[in-house]
Amino acid sequence: MSLAQMVAVKRPHPVAFSVFLVVAWLLLALLALGLRRGPIEDELSDRAVLAVRSHGQTGAQVSFDGRDATVHGTFPSVADAETARQVVARVSGARSVSLGSDIHIVPAVLPGVVAKPFVIAVDGGSLTVTATVPDRAAREQLLGAAAAASSAILTGKVTVDPDSAAPPVTALADLTRTLTAVAGEHKVTITGSSMVVEGSVGDTDEATRLGSDLLAGARKTQPAATLDNRLTVRSVASALPPVGEGVAQLATGRLVGAVAEGRITFETNSSELTEADRVHLDRIAAVLRESELSVLLAGHTDTRGPRAVNEALSLLRAQTAAGYLSDRGVPAEHLRAAGFAWDHPVATNDTEAGRAANRRVEISALVP
Repeated sequence: MSLAQMVAVKRPHPVAFSVFLVVAWLLLALLALGLRRGPIEDELSDRAVLAVRSHGQTGAQVSFDGRDATVHGTFPSVADAETARQVVARVSGARSVSLGSDIHIVPAVLPGVVAKPFVIAVDGGSLTVTATVPDRAAREQLLGAAAAASSAILTGKVTVDPDSAAPPVTALADLTRTLTAVAGEHKVTITGSSMVVEGSVGDTDEATRLGSDLLAGARKTQPAATLDNRLTVRSVASALPPVGEGVAQLATGRLVGAVAEGRITFETNSSELTEADRVHLDRIAAVLRESELSVLLAGHTDTRGPRAVNEALSLLRAQTAAGYLSDRGVPAEHLRAAGFAWDHPVATNDTEAGRAANRRVEISALVP
């Protein structure tokens, strides 16, 4: 074999050599990107936090996973948290932005504004909310949140005083669910970050557990919350049900049982009832036709899409369920529909399963 032939044999194939160069370049680029990813995320986070805080949201934090951002921190209202999300979305380099499940809502108390006592009281199948709010919109939001959190008969003793601070509406759902899950008569009084729980429970372990659960719920939105546990252990005699229990309370118990047998949920961007929804509503209609109960149908959504669209969609879902009950013989004057958009989630909105659980209608008893 000549020297020229030997050189020809060792010369790489042009196409194979080109492919090798491209692959090597891609590997080097990926390695460089991986090495820079941390600093890039830190830079995006710093710019996003600076942008949010320039809009007055000093409690905001922003983390990045690649170019996808999550907003964390403490905000005076849900609207302020949404504003922070929109600000981050405008930061150059951010691809998608969501609100973290660890967001805390702590209403700001302005100088001269007084935080007045806010009371949640439970007695059997009845729930009473007593509060002072700054305006009618806050009153509707408070009562709507209470009705959505429990199927107990709701009585609202809410007055309007422009000089009062807004009560902790965000914490209301957790506190109400915790109270109504325990048999007996008890109440929580909240003043600022201080809570007092009073009433009677079955034993000391239950008193300790209820106090711990209430404090944990309050600290989701008010990390500095404190609790004075004044619960007492009731005697066996006092634990017996009262003689001649009211018809309304018995009907409420039947309604609670019927509601607990299923769920009313919806597909994304839909207000159509499924066959399972209609079967569940048939059971509820059977209870309501035999009673004089009035009920609230509270519609809810997940967090995808604009706020205005979700407000309209949540109301439409509630109206659809109310219309079905009316068609099944429940008097229309006993049905009240309301939409709450994404304000009262029962699960995280970070997963498809959680979002599916949040697209729902909840039914609870009301009193005039």
